[in-house]
Amino acid sequence: MTAPPPGAGGGAAWAGTAGTLWPGDPRPDGGVPAPELLGPGTDGAPAAERYVLVRLGGQVRFAVSAGLGPRARSRVLRYGNGLRTRRRRVVRSGLAALFLLGLPRGRGTLAAVDDSRDRLGLRSRVAAVLDRDPADLHLAVAVLDRDGGPRPTVLVTDGHGAPCAFLKVGWGEHRRTTLQREHTATTRAAAVAVPAVLVPRPLLWATPGSSSVLATAPLPDDVRPVATDDPEATFRGLDALVDAHPTSTHPLATSPWFARLRRDAAAVADGAGPAAGLGRRCVALLERVARDDDGVGLPHGLRHGDWSAWNLGWSQGRLVIWDWEYGEECAPRELDRQNWHYAWATSVTGSGAGEAGRALLARAARTDEEGSARRYLLDMTVRRTVLAAAGEHDSARAAGELLELLADSRAE
Repeated sequence: MTAPPPGAGGGAAWAGTAGTLWPGDPRPDGGVPAPELLGPGTDGAPAAERYVLVRLGGQVRFAVSAGLGPRARSRVLRYGNGLRTRRRRVVRSGLAALFLLGLPRGRGTLAAVDDSRDRLGLRSRVAAVLDRDPADLHLAVAVLDRDGGPRPTVLVTDGHGAPCAFLKVGWGEHRRTTLQREHTATTRAAAVAVPAVLVPRPLLWATPGSSSVLATAPLPDDVRPVATDDPEATFRGLDALVDAHPTSTHPLATSPWFARLRRDAAAVADGAGPAAGLGRRCVALLERVARDDDGVGLPHGLRHGDWSAWNLGWSQGRLVIWDWEYGEECAPRELDRQNWHYAWATSVTGSGAGEAGRALLARAARTDEEGSARRYLLDMTVRRTVLAAAGEHDSARAAGELLELLADSRAE
């Protein structure tokens, strides 16, 4: 007998995650096909993967390889736990303790993926890169309930739960572009040895069909959070990283970064859907900025793109830097510093995009960084517009607030 679809009682996030990791036949509209997970022993169907589904609040939040023992499952759930917020650390620790006691076994749902659905072959791809036997590797999936399309992350471990690789998987052109940028930036960042910095090296980049698979080395076991109230230590790591890579000077007219902003905004403006209007406003704003450009050259270099406390940590005296989805090989050097302050306001103090942008401009006026802050807000406006086109409602609101802010502040 076939188990209910993942969306039935498992939540939309689980349905999207399952459909991305184990896609069915492509839909006529090109969207993510509906996933079909089979329960154990259904018609003797061969199973490529079997998972224990861990639920919180009635929704599937984790899918952990059924081939792992209780101690290994506990270790999987503790991966990176010291970097999470207090509430999430408590939840993860509690689940890990239950796994260790073997208690979820009776409550969890065992799901088996039909062998014909394992088209991405994540385990075999990683095994080939690591020169390991696929049978020795296990997958653990974190189900993220986020606005927009599914963005599954997968931890690959050995039979003891020791991390071997960390995967991001996506579906569609937008996600492919994002992960391609991360692969390119991570490859560049990890290629140069910087004693003060550790960038988890890229292991795999694959684009089977409409899917994208990016694998990097996992985080060190001893990674610990950075001090969120004092960015200077992380800025020293940022300077060491950027200084070790090629730098150049460009006015906006020849800046690869500014050209990328214009391409991104134009692509949204030329598309369909409610975000097209935001795209057209971005195009107009960028044209005005280009007309007003004074031609002064800006130092450009390697950019992380999301320089914030939750993407950084310390390990044996080195700054560990991950999540390079917005990384660029050549962008204005000051953008990452501005990102720290803006991200603190939006994600820690809870400010809206417009409020955080006004605070950033006020801070910049005091520190003689107004041009830098405006360029950063321009970048974030285009980013949020692109994410709005990909289905993120929160990003549509943020893009609108930032567009109004930049229009108003330029008129002052």
